[in-house]
Amino acid sequence: MDWENISSGHIHNFKETAETMFAPVYNVLARQVVEDYKITGGSCVDIGAGTGGLACEIAKISNLTVYALDINHEMVEIINEKIQKEGLKRRVIPTIGDVHELPFGSNFADLIVSRGSFLFWKDKRKAFLEIHRVLKTGGVGFIGGGFGRDKEIREKAMMWGEETFKKANRGVSFHEHLKNKHDELTEILKDMGGFNIIHDESGLWVEIRK
Repeated sequence: MDWENISSGHIHNFKETAETMFAPVYNVLARQVVEDYKITGGSCVDIGAGTGGLACEIAKISNLTVYALDINHEMVEIINEKIQKEGLKRRVIPTIGDVHELPFGSNFADLIVSRGSFLFWKDKRKAFLEIHRVLKTGGVGFIGGGFGRDKEIREKAMMWGEETFKKANRGVSFHEHLKNKHDELTEILKDMGGFNIIHDESGLWVEIRK
């Protein structure tokens, strides 16, 4: 799927899903990242921010300035609406950009996160190298897909999402898909230092340290 040119219909469906069934997941993941890595101030970039759910939740529980980056102009407009509605105008900054050419200088971000967008990246190796470039020394990246560690929320999201996922992926289950992506990421990152693959109950993630 070409996320940059995705149809308005697909965006509407994505927004509805993000704001209903998946809404609790963003708070769980935000807390997981902030508590695990103890990064509460400075700059954060959420790549492929979608409707801005994760970016806004991170801003609410930290002092980070969060750049909610998406390649799709319509999606960035939705992010802006959410920011205004939640009173986060000075905390979350809607940003148009491509993960393959991030619009930030080197050593810019203390924290870089992304949930789900790596599935749409055209050149994952190039994208991970860009993330590493933008990350500050001592910073952390947390990139991948999943529903977090809260068992109840994870199971509810999986119950709703599994059938939808299978329909969109020719019968392949979410867990099968993550296994395939684990193997793909292992191959891509095998000779790149500073990258660690985490595959557990919370999902499939790449932890990046610099």
